[in-house]
Amino acid sequence: MKRIALISTGGTIAMEADKSGLAVPTAGAKDLLDSLNNIKKEFIIDAIDFINIPSAHMTIKDLIGLRNLVMDISRKGYDGIVITHGTDTMEETAYFLDLTTDLNIPIVLTGSQRNLSAISSDVAINIMDSIRVAADEMAAEMGVLIVFASEIVPAREATKTHRTGLDTFKSLEFGHIGTIDNNRVLWFRKPIIKETYGLGNIDNIVVDIIPSYLGSDSRNIRNSIRDGVDGIVLQSLGAGHIPKAMLDGISEAISLSIPVVLTSRTIKGRFFTNTYGFEGSERHLRSLGVIFGEDLPSQKVRIKLMVLLSLGYDYDRIKYEFEKNYY
Repeated sequence: MKRIALISTGGTIAMEADKSGLAVPTAGAKDLLDSLNNIKKEFIIDAIDFINIPSAHMTIKDLIGLRNLVMDISRKGYDGIVITHGTDTMEETAYFLDLTTDLNIPIVLTGSQRNLSAISSDVAINIMDSIRVAADEMAAEMGVLIVFASEIVPAREATKTHRTGLDTFKSLEFGHIGTIDNNRVLWFRKPIIKETYGLGNIDNIVVDIIPSYLGSDSRNIRNSIRDGVDGIVLQSLGAGHIPKAMLDGISEAISLSIPVVLTSRTIKGRFFTNTYGFEGSERHLRSLGVIFGEDLPSQKVRIKLMVLLSLGYDYDRIKYEFEKNYY
């Protein structure tokens, strides 16, 4: 039988309602495993507790510790790893592991939208589906995965799309890469973009996300500069446009060798490159030295930029790593 490690980190999937009726962290990995009687006949599953917190409380330090645990477990003869996690920041944790680990066994993250006490809780089905994927021979070729509502989505593409819906994790642009149906894992496509860098000293690296909106200016950028940030993720409008009042702050950050990487608050598509010529347009931003993060959302660009900075990459190498698949 395949041997799977089940790591618990908390989140809704590990919560139950207390006497007040409010969901709080209560369950560990063994508690989750004890509810899976049927699938325990098919696989050897070891329960491992990491932490038990809401994923909104996850920190970079926690991600480092989780990565270290995953690396250690991978050397102990397991065929796959399942990590239960809160949905709020699951996509960031999954992408961090995708960028910093290169293992020959699957890593699968899952969670739930309804806690253990809720009617029609999705805890058991999501864990069982994830175990099946982690035991599948092809899963290790797909990078780190999120399994939710019987759909398989690669970490790079996965994002939470609905605040409460059970099928919240989607690849909005390309769709899921596989599904679990009648206890079978079925694959539809294999992701082409797979990047792994390892990890340097990331503990003290600070990267801020700065939004743009009607009437936004340079105050947030200058606050970040004064705080000594190592990088800035700049969330643009549309296909790469920024309000004019933000340009002074952007130029100041770049002049101080702070990498500025562009994302968009528009969730699908890629940036223009040579379509508009006004100040703050995509062409103007490129001329200033802004790096284009392309289809990645702001939260994932931040994770990737932190990883690259931890490895000591300079501006040119960072620019290359973000833009190599597009220009």
